[in-house]
Amino acid sequence: MSEPAYPDKGQPQDPPQGQPQYPAQGQPQYPAQGQPPVAVQPGPAVVIAQTLVFGEQPMTMQCPGCRATVTTSTSYTNGLLTWVAIGGICLFGCWLGCCLIPLCIDACKDVEHRCPNCQIVVGFYKRIK
Repeated sequence: MSEPAYPDKGQPQDPPQGQPQYPAQGQPQYPAQGQPPVAVQPGPAVVIAQTLVFGEQPMTMQCPGCRATVTTSTSYTNGLLTWVAIGGICLFGCWLGCCLIPLCIDACKDVEHRCPNCQIVVGFYKRIK
């Protein structure tokens, strides 16, 4: 009588020669007898960076400086849109003081977000990038 084509399910089989043997998923890995155990080094940690989108309104976030959860304080600063508006008004002939109006309008200015605890700048909202 010849050997069965398929082994019994209860009997372990030797791996074919020249092919690596991988343990089954969820099975513990043990070193072979007579070999020293091998230390497995974990790979590098994967950090997922989340990009925050700042706007005109204060936002709640974790401060990168003091690690506190805060609602940012906002202030308006002169940005590119402010200076473009001043230049545009000057081009239309309103250079005797009317060109300074964009310096008084918050809707023309960029917004700076700061942490209220440690006062570091955590982000900007720029009207023109």
